[in-house]
Amino acid sequence: MAATGRIAVITGGASGIGHATARRFAGAGDCVVIADLNEANAGEVVKEIVGAGGKAAAYRLDVADEAAVARAAEAIEARHGPVSVLMNSAGLLQRPRPLEEMDDQEEARVMEVNYQGTYLCCRHFGMRMAGRGQGAIVNIASTSGYMRLPMLAYGASKAAVISLTGALGVELGRRGVRVNAIAPGPVLTPIQQRNIQAGLRDPSKMLAGTAMNRWVTMEEIADGAYFLCSDQASAITGTTLPIDCGLLSGIGWSMMGGIPRG
Repeated sequence: MAATGRIAVITGGASGIGHATARRFAGAGDCVVIADLNEANAGEVVKEIVGAGGKAAAYRLDVADEAAVARAAEAIEARHGPVSVLMNSAGLLQRPRPLEEMDDQEEARVMEVNYQGTYLCCRHFGMRMAGRGQGAIVNIASTSGYMRLPMLAYGASKAAVISLTGALGVELGRRGVRVNAIAPGPVLTPIQQRNIQAGLRDPSKMLAGTAMNRWVTMEEIADGAYFLCSDQASAITGTTLPIDCGLLSGIGWSMMGGIPRG
């Protein structure tokens, strides 16, 4: 597949933030490769992008499987050309639950996908980028990586992604590869909407600590990812950018009696 723009691999691109990011990059002229376990949804995203005049392809991938990630890096570059953008959006959520109710298999899988999957993709795609002396990686972390929430595996996995991002930003920086992350606040993804409709989330409580008293949109995360992979962010590496409607800033105000009304 010939592409006039960059080759951008987006893990977890079949839904949610990854889907929005795939549309953003493709709309700017990049060829996006949707790497996701859900082949059917990935194919629908490809149809959507191609139907809008963009370039896209799908690749089935379990990011927690190292052999599969290594094969994907080789196969994608062999078919589409050198990958210069990697967006690690594949991830699993977790229901809040106390320690005694934790499911060990769920905990292990969340860590495998959210942290290990991000690490493996950074390694196998990032080393290829470093060999060519150029590239940009964006990892999806979370404000949960900074806060202490009753989602033990999820919070730990995202804190690990933040730490990994800083370390790789240094290690790969002098080899021409920038590595950054985004820490979304409350985003109204399709999964979040389903949780709200099922009574598993209270939106008023989720937004109470945000400075702007609203949801972050998936498109706002996509715009942030595109910026971090652009020449406008050429001096930025090893950092995590909160896109959270002021959640990390506002939570302290909420604890002390509330955020001032506009």
